[in-house]
Amino acid sequence: MALLANSYGDTGEIAALVPRYANQGNTFDPTTRPTLLQVESLCDQVSALLNAMLANAGFSIPIADADAVLMLDLFVNQEVAALCEGINGSGRFGPTAKNASGSRFTMMLSDVMEFIKSSALGLERLGATRTYDPIAGISYRATDESGNDTAPIFQRSAFGNVFKDWD
Repeated sequence: MALLANSYGDTGEIAALVPRYANQGNTFDPTTRPTLLQVESLCDQVSALLNAMLANAGFSIPIADADAVLMLDLFVNQEVAALCEGINGSGRFGPTAKNASGSRFTMMLSDVMEFIKSSALGLERLGATRTYDPIAGISYRATDESGNDTAPIFQRSAFGNVFKDWD
């Protein structure tokens, strides 16, 4: 099996992050814990979660810009490496880890959301296509359906912000 077309990450790079769980050739195979098939599946799953949250933030997925993909690869590699540690009983996803959020999935979802929140503008500036901006719908109408002038819902005077003409 290979990674899905819309997945990020690289099993060789993950093996380099957790060499004690890879074989002597620094790769995963059917005898390692986790196996190559499991690592590929984890990459696909973390990528699917990442893509869902990227789509929620308005990005067209999968991201195709080369620099943005490198950044997403790094994120998925780090998350999957942490999962490999957890499978082997250590790290932040391990059974003895202090987890205030309650579950490994909640921790991972929090990681993804924080990653996207902190990097959305950078991804967009790198060239990742953003077809929807969650705040783009906020606007002001100066006229109603009949063409009559409308007053803004919030006006400065409503908040005690009154200006005096001192001239």
